[in-house]
Amino acid sequence: MNALSTMLLIAETFVELCEETPLKKVSISDIIARTGKNRKTFYYHFENKDCLITWIFRYDLGQELKRCFPESALVYEEHTNDSASMFPYYIMQKSGVRSLDHSKFFDCFGKVLESRRRFYTQALLDNNPYSLRNYLYNLYLPALRRDIHTILANRYLPEENIQFLAEFYTCAFLYYHIRKCDQPGVEHLTGQSGPFANIIHSSIEMQIKEAQLRRNL
Repeated sequence: MNALSTMLLIAETFVELCEETPLKKVSISDIIARTGKNRKTFYYHFENKDCLITWIFRYDLGQELKRCFPESALVYEEHTNDSASMFPYYIMQKSGVRSLDHSKFFDCFGKVLESRRRFYTQALLDNNPYSLRNYLYNLYLPALRRDIHTILANRYLPEENIQFLAEFYTCAFLYYHIRKCDQPGVEHLTGQSGPFANIIHSSIEMQIKEAQLRRNL
């Protein structure tokens, strides 16, 4: 069994256990017992449960992005020792010189959460420094900053304004999905945005245009 197959076995076993027992109560010993692997094998691939949770998300999202987008549109992290860096986590899709259309990315993001909704709802409730929710914030904040620079296209905006926009829209996109995931009565996390599917990037673009107009008056 190669490394990826072993990691997938551990990951799927963990998700199965979380269907039977609340995530917080599932221990590494439980995972080891169910997989038949030893503790050394687990820690060779994953530092702890938080790392396993984030790896599962990155794997799920990576597979969905590869299914929906050409390789040329996929965005990867710069190579790190983190095994999750082999999977794409974002896209770059222009719809004009200073416009981005990432609506299909957000659709993919929602579909991934929906595919293991019970598991991800539990994981996203945790707010410890190494939790999935904080991991995603730290992953997508730089991505939204790059998007803002793309939309700016050499136009000037003070650095503190760029940082504010990046933080605001990263929080908006993540909290929307976190809240929907845990919201009773919501059957589907995708397909509800209609003409506002690209609202994150169209709103960033509009705010930058308005800021430029105010500077030029």
